[in-house]
Amino acid sequence: MKKINILYHDEGIIYYTIFPIINSIHIFRDYGYDVHFLKKVCSKILDCDILLLISKSAFRHFNESGSYYKTNGELIKFLKKNKNTIKKIWFDNSDSSSITNFELMPYIDVYLKKQILKDRSLYKKDFYGGRIFTEYYNKKFKIADDQIVEKSFKLQNNYNQKLKLGWNIGLGNVHISFSYIHEIIRKLFPTSNFFKYPKNFVSINSQKDIDFFFRGSVNYNLNTIKFHRQKFVENLNSILSKKKSTSIINKEIYGKNSSLNFIKKAKGFLSDSDYKKIQDCSKVSFSPFGWGELGARDYESIISGSLLVKPSLNHMETWPDIFLPHETYLPFDWDFQNLEETINKSLQPSIRKRISSNSQEAYKGSINVHGMNKFVKRFLTQIEEK
Repeated sequence: MKKINILYHDEGIIYYTIFPIINSIHIFRDYGYDVHFLKKVCSKILDCDILLLISKSAFRHFNESGSYYKTNGELIKFLKKNKNTIKKIWFDNSDSSSITNFELMPYIDVYLKKQILKDRSLYKKDFYGGRIFTEYYNKKFKIADDQIVEKSFKLQNNYNQKLKLGWNIGLGNVHISFSYIHEIIRKLFPTSNFFKYPKNFVSINSQKDIDFFFRGSVNYNLNTIKFHRQKFVENLNSILSKKKSTSIINKEIYGKNSSLNFIKKAKGFLSDSDYKKIQDCSKVSFSPFGWGELGARDYESIISGSLLVKPSLNHMETWPDIFLPHETYLPFDWDFQNLEETINKSLQPSIRKRISSNSQEAYKGSINVHGMNKFVKRFLTQIEEK
């Protein structure tokens, strides 16, 4: 048996990353791999054939701060010291396709990233705000950030082969990520497989009294991200306030069913159960960019049988790739020029149900038994390739 050690932390975003591994321990064993989870840096960490380090976890364990690892910091010292002892896999679980840790390339064997820019040459430049879409808003709308994001390390040609597409948060348990009970259990039993993937997907034909739904923060400390969210909500409110359809946009409620008691709750705080009921009763759900391109809302929308509408993802690759424009989600342009056209299209029953059904089938296929076998085989191939 080959041994894989995984250094982790019980923070939610890190748990998303290791969740498919936790749920596939038995499959790894069938392939001859014994997986162990370590919550601290200790002498046991190098007692393995393969060491998997997760970026946001490493920040905590090696006392780093900021977006990048210092060349004289504890993590790079650790990697330098043990460069050739075992195979080291780096999992970059930053939210954005553009944020990277290429400063570590000389000291690791494989660099996995959950979202990768299709045009790899873009990793040889800096983006204003650190992200490809924040640079877009800086150039297109002249939005300036109060704080400047650190310049990233460029991808050097001799390390191109180390960069590989990992897996995204859709293989995590994002469907219950904001549950208080789940958070407690995760802290007490972080590597147990107590939680499973969702099985009860809401039928696309169920009664849905809400036409359009979005609930999310518009406040970010980067103006280029905040602008995206605020401009998006501003456009939504302008468009939907004129329609007869029932809409919930944060705490604004419009339309014919706005007097229903469970809908009126959206004017205030929503419990997990109230939020889920509203999500499950929504025909169309919006999911703008945040710190990165994908978020829990994408998968909540799909599970609820709601049509997912979000900014175009044509600039990046991710896996499992269940984001196919006009097939599993409806994209709109980053400048919002076609947002109203997209909204009008989204309520056409044949389009809405076709795309919602496609997205549910694609998501189910990534987390069922076949999907988990595919995940393990793919992961092992990537880390064992020369």
